[in-house]
Amino acid sequence: MKDRTISPGDVVKGLEPDEFVEIQKVVPFGKKFLIEGIGVDSNRHIKRPLTSEELSALVKVRGSSHTFDGDPEIFLLGAEAQRIRIAYQFDPLFAVNSSIVDPLPHQVEAVYRYLLPLPRIRFLLADDTGAGKTIMTGLLLKELLFRGVIQKIYKQFKG
Repeated sequence: MKDRTISPGDVVKGLEPDEFVEIQKVVPFGKKFLIEGIGVDSNRHIKRPLTSEELSALVKVRGSSHTFDGDPEIFLLGAEAQRIRIAYQFDPLFAVNSSIVDPLPHQVEAVYRYLLPLPRIRFLLADDTGAGKTIMTGLLLKELLFRGVIQKIYKQFKG
C-alpha cells in the first residue's frame, strides 16, 4: 500500500535495500525532500535527499498513528505460539518437557544423543519388547515436527 504522505513516526520500506526505516524528519530541500530516519534492525542513522517520485515510491509499513489497543489475550496467544515455535532452540529436551509421558533415561539418550545429531535421519529402531520403542519414536517425531524438519507424518498400511 503506497501512501504519498510520509511523516515522522512512520515506518517505511524502500529507503534502505534490506531494512525498514522509521522516519524521524521530512524536510523540503530545494526540489527534493531530506529524509532522516533510523534503521529498525541496525539502529543506524539514515539521511538521504529524495525526489518527490522517490518519496512517493516508499511503502508505508506502519503509520505514526499506530496504537497498542489490541486484544491482549490474542497478543498473548500469538506470543506463546511464537515461543513454542522456537523453544527447541533453547530447550534441548523440548519434546520431553512438552509431553505427558515420562520417558526413561535410555529412551532420552537414544533420541537426543544418537538419533537427532545424525545429519540424515535414516535408521531402524529395534530393541527388546517393552523397551519403549513407541515412546522413542514419538519423541523423535515430535522433536522433528517442532524443529520444522518435517511438516507431515503419513501413516501407510499395506493390506
